[in-house]
Amino acid sequence: MPNLANLRHQHCWECRRRRVVCDGQQPVCNKCRTAGIVCPGYADKKPLQWLAPGQVMSRPKKRKGQGRLPPLRLQVSCPSPKRQAPLTPPEFQKRHRNHPATPPITPTLRPEMFDIIEAMLYYNARIYPDLQSHQLGPSQFVFPMLTVEDIPLSILHTLVSVTINHRIMQMSDCCPEIDLVKPILQRFYHHRGITIRAIHELLDAEETRRGLEAVVSVYAFLFAFLQQSMTPSWRTHVDGFMTLLEFHGGFLEIIDRCDQMRPSLVGLMITAVLANTTSPPDNQFQVADTVTTLRLTEDYYTEVYFPPMSCPTPLFIKLILINELRAREPSHPKTKQAALGILGQIELFSPENWTSNLEKSVFASREEFLVIGRVFHASVALYCILSLVSTGALKSTREVEVLRAKYAQALFSILETGMTTPRARKRMTWPLIVAGVEAARAGADVQKYIGRCLVDMARDQGISPPLVAKRLLERFWVGGRERKWDDCWDGAYAFIM
Repeated sequence: MPNLANLRHQHCWECRRRRVVCDGQQPVCNKCRTAGIVCPGYADKKPLQWLAPGQVMSRPKKRKGQGRLPPLRLQVSCPSPKRQAPLTPPEFQKRHRNHPATPPITPTLRPEMFDIIEAMLYYNARIYPDLQSHQLGPSQFVFPMLTVEDIPLSILHTLVSVTINHRIMQMSDCCPEIDLVKPILQRFYHHRGITIRAIHELLDAEETRRGLEAVVSVYAFLFAFLQQSMTPSWRTHVDGFMTLLEFHGGFLEIIDRCDQMRPSLVGLMITAVLANTTSPPDNQFQVADTVTTLRLTEDYYTEVYFPPMSCPTPLFIKLILINELRAREPSHPKTKQAALGILGQIELFSPENWTSNLEKSVFASREEFLVIGRVFHASVALYCILSLVSTGALKSTREVEVLRAKYAQALFSILETGMTTPRARKRMTWPLIVAGVEAARAGADVQKYIGRCLVDMARDQGISPPLVAKRLLERFWVGGRERKWDDCWDGAYAFIM
């Protein structure tokens, strides 16, 4: 007799809800595909579902003689000694009545407060636990949302749009034409629009333009845009952010003297270094000159500082130097000499020695750090060869080609381990891109594997950049095996988030 428990799990959650026979196809069943429904899969636990505006799953039955239900009251719990009163829709409307982006609450329009509370619950239930479980060490970027009462509108609606985008990206089929996705996308753009208008108000007035709220709001929007955008237009926002910092003394003044803003600005510096690797040599962004950036790295950078990026410090320093060489005149004798010197120093790096010298972490094991060290060692070495050969700073000699083959093989071999090691997996986007450029020589099987991994990364992290990288690499692969690193980038791309 067949096992009834096994038969039960052959039906996806949607078919079980509709009480129809599921064909059990993986990853999505044909019944859901035919009906144009996003298949929720076959997991043991029923997945969370975002409802369209006005949609409900059930309605309570009224007893005889019962009038209308009492007004809905939602309360956000906060571990504060002072207990706050429940926040009702009319009170929320009254609090923000002067904000032009907040529409009136009508029976036909889902109140914005519902989106805000739902986003906070989703973040605390799905995003925060996932980030926390994959940390290599304590980070100021990972924390739960305990209250929304004191968060400015410009930041609050950015957070809402981030959670909505995360939910869309984690769907099994995130095509915007699917009916289930359309209302969610409408809410996403609605909250992004509120954010943009709120930031415009902050920047329009002299008093608020010079305040910390404006700086933090633009920074939050910038990194949300990096997570959500499918285009390389992020540089427009970061240029505006750097201009805004000038009202407070400039980037260097703030990062050295303002403890409150330092973590965010170090994150921006790390983003700039990684973004310059996937941008044309003549279109790079720097928060400071190379010497100052190296000093900031020595002072503030650690492998556990910025969640998506854990490049060992010695290799991160080499990335800064490689980016500088890419922007130099390649025919200069000192450029070629410097390129060979950097490549030699990368070869001397030992992941084993680096791992043994790290302080013991209560978050990750030595084995997990060793996997990360090996992945980034091969990735940085391969990036050095591919990018500097592309600009002409490094000649494609027989010795260089031997090293290229060596590190390509090492990277392809260790990537599978990195993708299956939980705390290393979150940090694989940039190594996958480096491997993807080299995959133009490796053949269709490696290319398909890189593409699948990038799709998994986009869904796992709930962000768009891995999908952008996949699209660029597929276009790059069509050009053949002789194409070079700089042929892949038609603009300034940032894939760190």
